[in-house]
Amino acid sequence: MESNPFLTVWTKPKETVRQVLESKGFGYTIFIASLAGVGTGLVNVQDSGFEQSLPLSVVYLLAVLLGAAAGVIGAFIAAGLYTMVGKWFDGTGNYRRMVTAIAPCYIPQVVIAVIYVIVAAIYGEQFIQAPDPDTFDMTTLPMSTYIITMLLSAVFGVWGVVITAKAIGIVHGFSSWKGLGVILSVAAVIFVVALVVGIIVAFSFFN
Repeated sequence: MESNPFLTVWTKPKETVRQVLESKGFGYTIFIASLAGVGTGLVNVQDSGFEQSLPLSVVYLLAVLLGAAAGVIGAFIAAGLYTMVGKWFDGTGNYRRMVTAIAPCYIPQVVIAVIYVIVAAIYGEQFIQAPDPDTFDMTTLPMSTYIITMLLSAVFGVWGVVITAKAIGIVHGFSSWKGLGVILSVAAVIFVVALVVGIIVAFSFFN
């Protein structure tokens, strides 16, 4: 009997990734990544002040739709980067398997998304309101809620990295530690590219 990845990924991440590789396809990754993206969309509108220029319902609708779309696009881009950079570590994986394998990696982010949906539902407009710059507040939410949300996001985010490292290792046929190396290398590449682009834009702006 096939187990539920949402339950097994917490205690048997490698087995979960292998099961997904055997029984799922691109559609499963799209489904999970879109759910995870909702959380990212809500994070982006939190404390944004967008409610001053758009109706509250529109802000939340855009956060959900654009977040879900960004989640899917980000998953396919990430799979490409993990596949490419994994080759630098003598990996043997391919893009199709990587896209499928990373689906369980987004399950912790789905949990984070649920947390943010609950917080947004409880606080409504207050969730989106920008802090008063004169008070130097970090958020308009109660500080206890803000801290708990951030801590939970950090915990589940770290576990997502662990699962990702294991998934990359399985697809490429090497250790989870090499998988972590791939993640760090991808992060470094993105940082360097962003830095170079930022410098070019800055010089263009001031010249």
